[in-house]
Amino acid sequence: MRRFGGVLVLALAAAAPACRERVLPLRVAIHSAPQSWDPHLQNEVLTSAVLANVYDGLTEFDRESRVGPALASEWRNPDDRSWVFRLRPGVKFHDGSPLTAEDVVFSLDRARNHPGTGLASYLVEVETVKAVDSSTVEIRTRLPFAALLAKLTQIAVVPRGSPERITRPVGTGSYRLAGAGKDSIELLPVADGWRKEEELPHLTFVVDGRPRRRVELLTAGEVEIAAGLAEDAVERLQGAPCCRVEAVPGSTVEYLLLSAIVPQFRDRRVRQAIDLAIDRPAWIANAHRGLGQPAGQLVVPGVFGFAPDLRATQRDVPRARRLLAEAGYPDGFDVVLEYRPGRRGHVIAAQLAEAGIRVEPRETPWNELHPRVRRGEVGFYLGGVVSATAEASDVLDGFVHTRDEARGYGMTNHSRYSNPKADALIESAASSLGMTRRRELLQEAMRVVMSDLHFLPVAGLYEVYGVRNGLSFSPRLDTKLLGREIGRD
Repeated sequence: MRRFGGVLVLALAAAAPACRERVLPLRVAIHSAPQSWDPHLQNEVLTSAVLANVYDGLTEFDRESRVGPALASEWRNPDDRSWVFRLRPGVKFHDGSPLTAEDVVFSLDRARNHPGTGLASYLVEVETVKAVDSSTVEIRTRLPFAALLAKLTQIAVVPRGSPERITRPVGTGSYRLAGAGKDSIELLPVADGWRKEEELPHLTFVVDGRPRRRVELLTAGEVEIAAGLAEDAVERLQGAPCCRVEAVPGSTVEYLLLSAIVPQFRDRRVRQAIDLAIDRPAWIANAHRGLGQPAGQLVVPGVFGFAPDLRATQRDVPRARRLLAEAGYPDGFDVVLEYRPGRRGHVIAAQLAEAGIRVEPRETPWNELHPRVRRGEVGFYLGGVVSATAEASDVLDGFVHTRDEARGYGMTNHSRYSNPKADALIESAASSLGMTRRRELLQEAMRVVMSDLHFLPVAGLYEVYGVRNGLSFSPRLDTKLLGREIGRD
């Protein structure tokens, strides 16, 4: 056992000698391929984890989730609405063109205004972006925007004039794309990157949606890291002489979406009944082998804006049945629950059945399910939401706020949820410079959203990785899989 950011971390390794390792390439097994190679048209966790090797932002998080410089070497605030960034000299894109302020302006404007953007909610208070000179960028916000530096970590910089849809990525990152197929992605290290790294390994992402199969690939020596594993991998790998487990508390909250496109979910009594029918401790024990914590909100402890008073709902099946009867469903009703491979909807289905709700669990490949989720076509959904910058505003601004394309709010609000009171609190928090007041506003907004019961938090999850012995790898809170941070002992 060891500590990770002050939290107990599980690390298991067999005492047997390390297995013989190949030198190159470094291979990482993941559950699906990136949803897009365009960094501005998605806000999906695994896609961002892979694309972080190819693209950089003005700022970035280190392994301890501290914001620091990336393409911007420094910045200053002439006033509380202005940010002036100085670009790092000598940075080049993968095509050899030099990074300039115009590229940054183009990228931020594209992330804000592209009709298919998935990132505008990170820049909700940005008013203007302009190039002061070839290496200086000024960002003006409508109101004071204390979280800007953290939000900029999510905005990749691409060359100005990039096409409407980027299919061949050109970034400034440590890796460039060499090839991508259905089952694998090949990234090659950039020889003259701005980070001046020593020789980096070739990086291959192996795509397989089956968690058990990813463990098999690991133990067979066909990959060096297996990401996004099920919790039973801890037991399976504990006796493997060639591998270890890295299991760390993550920022993912597993939740149920109850969309109004399902007629029964328009009645709050039905939503409350489902909330009361969920046995969260049993869910964690059965679905996650005890690795997790019951959740009462859409962020985990440690995220700025977490509300300690929002505790997980205690199960009460008799009351759930009474509420269903009051809503006109004394005999329950039928509904389909959708989720990607690796999640365990059948466990939720069994719990809801005890309250009379007949759930058909339907596992769907992520590359088919994700587009439908984005289009708002999935009414009952088991998924996960992540606070990418360790801010509750990540979830509230993009995932919860009423969709407002002009300002960038609600760009990942695929369920079309809307509550004007929550919106007002979210917007007030965005412009508050006082940290205490800002935290209070975020907490109150979360309370309003949770009281509506359209999003039912189930569990705060661990991130589970399998790692070959002889490999140096420490999981990041933001779940990015960076080849430059993976080495060999």
